[in-house]
Amino acid sequence: MLPKNLNTAKLKVKHVLGNHTTLDSYPDYEDIIYELIRDYCGKVAKEIKFTNVSLKKKYSLEDDKANTIVKQLINAKIIEVSLSNSAYTTYEVIKNPYA
Repeated sequence: MLPKNLNTAKLKVKHVLGNHTTLDSYPDYEDIIYELIRDYCGKVAKEIKFTNVSLKKKYSLEDDKANTIVKQLINAKIIEVSLSNSAYTTYEVIKNPYA
């Protein structure tokens, strides 16, 4: 189970200030993982999972942008594929970079 805490010393200034959603770069991979972890900390869930379809829908992302974000999170070893089929891919957050 992922640690359910946010160490403010590890957060980006934009997340501490809460203005990340107003920036031109929103959403980048840091914004997405921050929001997933933030929401996870406030719930009783034992894991964080999302699909490529839900990611695109929630953030109104084009395929290229969503794929880039997913690749960055996989390369940073923050998420991994937990299920894949012809309709969608499910990812699981395996590391809390803010703990």
